[in-house]
Amino acid sequence: MIKKVYLFSFAMFFSCDVGDYQDCNSVINGGAYFDECGNCVGGRTGLTECTTDCNGTLGGTSFLNPCDICVAGNTGISLDSCTSLSYNGETYRTIIIGNQVWLGEDLRTKNFNNNLPIPDFDISEADSIGTKLVIPNSAIQTDQVFYSPLAALNNFIAPDGWRVPTKSDIESLLEQLGGDSIASGKLKETEYENWNFPNQFATNESGFSAKGTGYRASLGTLKNVGERYSFWSINTFDEGDTTNTLYWTLRLSYNSNYAILAPDSANIGHPIRLIKDNK
Repeated sequence: MIKKVYLFSFAMFFSCDVGDYQDCNSVINGGAYFDECGNCVGGRTGLTECTTDCNGTLGGTSFLNPCDICVAGNTGISLDSCTSLSYNGETYRTIIIGNQVWLGEDLRTKNFNNNLPIPDFDISEADSIGTKLVIPNSAIQTDQVFYSPLAALNNFIAPDGWRVPTKSDIESLLEQLGGDSIASGKLKETEYENWNFPNQFATNESGFSAKGTGYRASLGTLKNVGERYSFWSINTFDEGDTTNTLYWTLRLSYNSNYAILAPDSANIGHPIRLIKDNK
């Protein structure tokens, strides 16, 4: 028996050509090697070299989140950290929901990003580039601004890197929050300062902080204040009637947990919520 083992080992030894070697993965003439972290990589290991993460740590696990902030690993920064956005003299909270980054507040700009003023709403004037209706809110020392859909569609409405959401963006938002039947409460501000009682299911767990602003009616008056919140998307609803263009909006209500994606008239005004353009 000992003789057979000896002969087998002897044969194996002489089966390798001169210059053959065994890599760190125990493969003869394999391509595996030790990287800077001391890990056996390459070759048949299926592993790649360790790299320096965004925090400068070799082999670290930090990464850039959707807000382009280096988080996790040794940073001590939470995954959902986001920076604020400053635009045309206003500062806005930004929030992460799933893989999307949204403003945590409604847009309040009175000018386009080229510094030209957004025209004020005037029922006697035709809307060609978008209009705004500004409602001062002394209680929170800020303004509520209702925009026409043409303002939402205007290429100059948002700062660089941000845009008005598409219908698909809103659908992804609702999916991330568990679906349209339970998303409303997760988007609505709690309590009754900006919503009528009962403000059903409101938790604001997303940080979206939607307020019951109502909407600007076609004659310029506010409707459904405390009862409803909506914001524009850039997509139209095709109903085969070219005389009345409708735009998709997201609608929340004080007495429901449903977040309704529905078309609305181009003759009225809604807030705008911007989404970060991560394309």
